[in-house]
Amino acid sequence: MSDTNLTISTSSISQTLDVQQITPEYFILHYAEFIRRVIAKGNPSDDTMRHYCNQIDFFIRWCISHERNPLALNEYQLIMYREFLLNRQYKPDSIQVMLVAVKAFYAAAKKVGLIKLNPAADLETPSIGSNSEALLHYYTPQQMNEIVHVFDEDTNLFTRYRNTLILYLMGVEGLRNIEVHRACVEDINWDARAIMIRGKGAKGRLEPIYPCDETFDILEEYLQAIPTDRKIKKDGVLTPLILSSSNRNLMGRISRNGIRSIMNKALTACDLKHPGYSCHVFRHSCGTNLYKETKDLRLVQDTLRHRDPKVTARYAHVADRLSKRYTSKLVPHD
Repeated sequence: MSDTNLTISTSSISQTLDVQQITPEYFILHYAEFIRRVIAKGNPSDDTMRHYCNQIDFFIRWCISHERNPLALNEYQLIMYREFLLNRQYKPDSIQVMLVAVKAFYAAAKKVGLIKLNPAADLETPSIGSNSEALLHYYTPQQMNEIVHVFDEDTNLFTRYRNTLILYLMGVEGLRNIEVHRACVEDINWDARAIMIRGKGAKGRLEPIYPCDETFDILEEYLQAIPTDRKIKKDGVLTPLILSSSNRNLMGRISRNGIRSIMNKALTACDLKHPGYSCHVFRHSCGTNLYKETKDLRLVQDTLRHRDPKVTARYAHVADRLSKRYTSKLVPHD
């Protein structure tokens, strides 16, 4: 058998077993073909790929603006890139995500032999604030009502109920943005009134949740409001639950950015949008409000599907600090 027969027959250079054919120029232009093999154990979702590519594209544009070849940068120059991000006032957790993507870019380049060392391998990311500080960001039930009223003004029943359902799934049932994004019609068990949630991670492990009747009522109204004259774009054999109303992806699975955009517009409309707040605030709101209502940490743990009870215990700690001002005992009296 000849060496030629050992090479995968394809027009894409990235598929060849002869990595010597992969030039630096080709790699930079087609890096997405290579990084998918070094992230998420070689099986990243489309959403994960878009996320990584957005960060790497931003990095490459920075290199070009400084007339530098991305594959020729050293660790010190990457430290300068980190400083650039800090000066642009990106949050530490955002910088961490951006640098993880850059590390994947260099990891893939190293795998194909274009560089000997990954210059970003030891690049440290800024420290992220305490989880307790993040938990202080939450919306009260009264504020959640204000957001719902923004959706109530929408005359389009499809988008009104869809947006309300997104709010209920995150703020009432405690789902993450990515879990709302991945939800499928086939995941609904109508007899048990339960939903199998596709969790975070490349494959998204299925876990059941048992939404309240009010959430299921909104779910039913939303499904009935989906336009019947439009064909839903399936993901293989699965039917996306939360559908896009964007002309670019009409009736397809809504993107995570699409979910963020919907919620940000609603928060801005009722003057509840604050710098640094993300969709994860709704999950914190669920945990905080549920604990304040029940004082049952195990219930909060089950609802948010925390594996470690120590993670859930943070809600009790924050709620205690919010309700009890211990230093009042130190106030001087006449």
